[in-house]
Amino acid sequence: MNHDQISSAGLFVIGLAICLGSIPYKLGSFSTPESGFMPFLIGMAITVFSAVGFIHSTMRKKNGEEWSSLMRGVRWQNSLIILASLWGYVFLLMPLGFFLCTTLFMAFLFRAIVPHRWPLVIGGALLTSTAAYVLFEVWLKAQLPKGLWGI
Repeated sequence: MNHDQISSAGLFVIGLAICLGSIPYKLGSFSTPESGFMPFLIGMAITVFSAVGFIHSTMRKKNGEEWSSLMRGVRWQNSLIILASLWGYVFLLMPLGFFLCTTLFMAFLFRAIVPHRWPLVIGGALLTSTAAYVLFEVWLKAQLPKGLWGI
């Protein structure tokens, strides 16, 4: 078995366990769902998609694809940069506020991971931060940290 077959088989078992675990909670129907309805649908989706993945990986194996190392070609330095920047984001979120911290975080990622030109970095960071602010603060009315300047 290859990596895809193993992970698909594991997810298939997890999906079935979710389906079976949601049955004691009443399922209801599409028009009147009960508490077990959504977990059952999620378990079914996991089961179906993992079965499709298992079949697809089996067909690829029959076509002669070999096992390849999961770690080959992984760019660890990018993963470490993203992890460190997420830690920085967590610690700077309250003092700087959501909008400024998110703008700086996105600008850093746009520039550090795959270096882009500065106009694209600044524009992309401002657009992403504005969209997130409008989504969470304006539309969903979530209380985001304002920071020192009240932004």
